[in-house]
Amino acid sequence: MIFMRFLNNFPAIKIGRCLVVADLHIGITKDIYDKGIFIPSQSEKMAGKINKLKTITKTNKLILLGDVKHKIYGFSIHEKNELEGFFSRLKYKNIVIVKGNHDGDIERMIPQGKKISVKKSVTIGRYFLTHGHRNITTSKKTIIIGHNQPHVKFRDKMGGIYIEPVWIIGMAEKKKIIIMPAFNELCGATVVNKDELLGPIAKSFDKKNAKVYLLDGTDIGTISSLKVD
Repeated sequence: MIFMRFLNNFPAIKIGRCLVVADLHIGITKDIYDKGIFIPSQSEKMAGKINKLKTITKTNKLILLGDVKHKIYGFSIHEKNELEGFFSRLKYKNIVIVKGNHDGDIERMIPQGKKISVKKSVTIGRYFLTHGHRNITTSKKTIIIGHNQPHVKFRDKMGGIYIEPVWIIGMAEKKKIIIMPAFNELCGATVVNKDELLGPIAKSFDKKNAKVYLLDGTDIGTISSLKVD
């Protein structure tokens, strides 16, 4: 039987011998730069973190669960160079990209010599993995998605506001749904105790009873219990 486990303090899952991460948005720093803010490229840092997780988890296959790149339509030369550098640094020899809504033309950015396949979804044992932006049909009882980049918003007694990435786990149409946090810390956020969830799978979610967990595994209750002003 294939087992799944959440990786403590990392926005990643291990399923069998597979490491799963979602929402890398490689190239987002160029978009931020065009708005007047300089932030160094995050692709080398993310590749290093994934390689570290490979060592920790002893996995041999990497699944990128959508939105590997940032630009929705086409790509820029900057983004193409970043992606090629990212893939060349990865120590995984077997990589699967589950295509997200930002991954147009991703096939044209795969460096030669890398074993990388591009799919709409992946099944591992009893788990069905898809990005979350399209309707799907599956007999599997557990569906794992990204797309939402879920966070929660807290306000302390002094009025300070904190926004933290989280895991969301709940039910939709008799299936268990796991929504992964984004692997890239610079991504935008769906604040689940304030905003509507994104995509047809998440929109069918029983949001009232869905549980929320911080990256360290802390259970902070249901979405409906997390009030924010």
